[in-house]
Amino acid sequence: MVRLDMGHSPGPSAMVTYFGSSEHGLDDKGRLVLPSRILDEVPKSLWKFHLTAGLDRCLLLHDSEGFEELVDRIGRAVAGSRAHRTLCRRFLGHSEAVVPDGNRRIRIPDPLLKYAGLAASQPVVLVGTGRVVEIWSTAHLDASLIEASPEEETLFASLVGSTKPSMPAAES
Repeated sequence: MVRLDMGHSPGPSAMVTYFGSSEHGLDDKGRLVLPSRILDEVPKSLWKFHLTAGLDRCLLLHDSEGFEELVDRIGRAVAGSRAHRTLCRRFLGHSEAVVPDGNRRIRIPDPLLKYAGLAASQPVVLVGTGRVVEIWSTAHLDASLIEASPEEETLFASLVGSTKPSMPAAES
């Protein structure tokens, strides 16, 4: 699913929010047909996306505006620390601009396929996570979703408030 945060047709100032998940297949050349739920909400003139390597062995599909936000946040400053340099290498050094062809397909470059454990003619799962769409191998996604970590529990609580379980109603 896709949501426009500005409540009008997308343009330079309308932010698209991606959510939901669906399974798709790569063709024999490593191409992915982008589903209607992604492309139909974005004018064809804005069909330029960027693929990057994610931290969790998945790929991240950014629209142009989202990719520029990423570049502004991590890539404009001089990377002084080792961690910053590594982050820039992962997100910017392993990024590719992709434009859907007439059949709505994007070609995933071989190094990114390898990084994410993907291969031609295999299924992938698209997961909308807000400003990006994650592209996962089914095995990597299943492994990442086995159980919430303590860090996830803490982050969730900080974002939505206390998660104390409610007390069962007293029986009469």
